[in-house]
Amino acid sequence: MLIYSIKDAKNKKLINLLKLNFSKINETNLISNYHPDFSNVPGNFFYILKEGRYLTGNYFIMIKDDIFYGSAGWNSFDDKALLLTRAFIPTEFRRQYLFSKHLLPIMFNETHNYKKLWITCNDYNISIYNAITRLNNGKSAGLFDQWPSIYKNFKPIGKKVVNSVEQYVLEYKRN
Repeated sequence: MLIYSIKDAKNKKLINLLKLNFSKINETNLISNYHPDFSNVPGNFFYILKEGRYLTGNYFIMIKDDIFYGSAGWNSFDDKALLLTRAFIPTEFRRQYLFSKHLLPIMFNETHNYKKLWITCNDYNISIYNAITRLNNGKSAGLFDQWPSIYKNFKPIGKKVVNSVEQYVLEYKRN
């Protein structure tokens, strides 16, 4: 798996790769967040990118054999780092734990100066929040039981307003 940063010198090529792959998204709840046709919508990836959110942070693209496997970023929010922001994995590559294998280690390294790391979930992906809540309570989380242990280190802390949107927050505290 090759990991590219949006900050790489090949930025325009990477942006075009993201536009091509995000334009294939047909999941109703995701289109406005990713599809390049919605780049004027404040929550859209391309709007966020243009506004400079990843200048303090980074955004990564996973590619193998010229195939797009997914992407996600991290950015600063107050005194915290938000991890796996604008995360997307094409349907055929989901449940392979690509973020935990390839991106979270990089993000943990790049955010070493933050004491708190957050993963946020919207209503459409609340199953992630609920699963980690169940795991934290020592209960089975079904398919999520197979998740890599790194996720078990995140604790559910409820709803918070993050970037003007109420979201469910999972928090990781460094010692």
